[in-house]
Amino acid sequence: MPRSGNPKTIADGSPVDVTILGAGPAGLTAAYYAGHRHASVRIIESLEEVGGQLAASYPEKHMGDVAGFPSVVAHELVSKLAEQGLQFDPELRLAEEACTLETTELDGEELIRLGTSAGHSYLSRALIVATGHGAFAPRKLPLDGIEEWEGKGLHYFVREKKSFAGKRCLIVGGGDSALDWLLGLADIAEPPIVLVHRRDRFRALESSLAKARALESKGAARMMTPCEVREIHGSDRIEAVTIENTASGERERVPCDALITLLGFSSHLGAIADWGLEHLGRQQLLVDPATMRTSKPRIYAAGDVAGYEGRIALITIALAEAAIAANNAVAEIRHEKAQPEYSSE
Repeated sequence: MPRSGNPKTIADGSPVDVTILGAGPAGLTAAYYAGHRHASVRIIESLEEVGGQLAASYPEKHMGDVAGFPSVVAHELVSKLAEQGLQFDPELRLAEEACTLETTELDGEELIRLGTSAGHSYLSRALIVATGHGAFAPRKLPLDGIEEWEGKGLHYFVREKKSFAGKRCLIVGGGDSALDWLLGLADIAEPPIVLVHRRDRFRALESSLAKARALESKGAARMMTPCEVREIHGSDRIEAVTIENTASGERERVPCDALITLLGFSSHLGAIADWGLEHLGRQQLLVDPATMRTSKPRIYAAGDVAGYEGRIALITIALAEAAIAANNAVAEIRHEKAQPEYSSE
């Protein structure tokens, strides 16, 4: 999986057909579809590797909702997407963030100029924003001094599953990630894995909840609802956590080596918010779902950064949006139809 360097470097000052911001699943898919139409492509990624949040935060997460894969580990999916998306040799700029956007003219052609955190300036005929949730940070437990436990048993991600082997794990959250890791760590953690959620109802897939209940019936898991974490105990590392049942007011001290809080992320568009594009809320760019075009010509968006009424936040949807965005971007700059040639041989 690429982490540094460029498969191809386009001559300084030379415009490309399509610049893609973000090398996550949507960005890599957009690179494939643009390359498949013989468009020149540049990818700008703020991280030091491709894969986006999947590679940076959840590389060992098992995913069962990606089309074509009954189950796939995140880093394996990223590897396949990278193999597909980079096959047409796009220019890849890693550890570089797009900061400014303006239009300019060169030899009578109107172009998009991007300025980056590395001090570079890039020209392109079309732009696809595929930055996911943008700049994001994990939501934290509302406890005084919570940051003091970071690196001492408090985790916001599960990057390496093996690091939790034999540990007494307590997971906080009620969404898909919380249930996924309850199931994913069950074979290596010290049983029972404790799941704490502030409500009785979960926001996760019904199938995941059913599997978690089955683990609980075997004594391999314990689901505490409606409950919240009130105190963390320990000296050099976390040793126990006090849990309060918010319905009864009863408190219980639960032994814990690893406190994994999966409460989602607070995110924002970062510099993109100042580019004069219409927004849907504070975290998404408003697009036409038929073309994925934003409020400005030749600028498209795909994946979680793209917003429209009724959008479903799934990787499968993001990949489809990337295909739509790339084909429409190429079609717009060439004044031709968006329908690509079939890729089957």
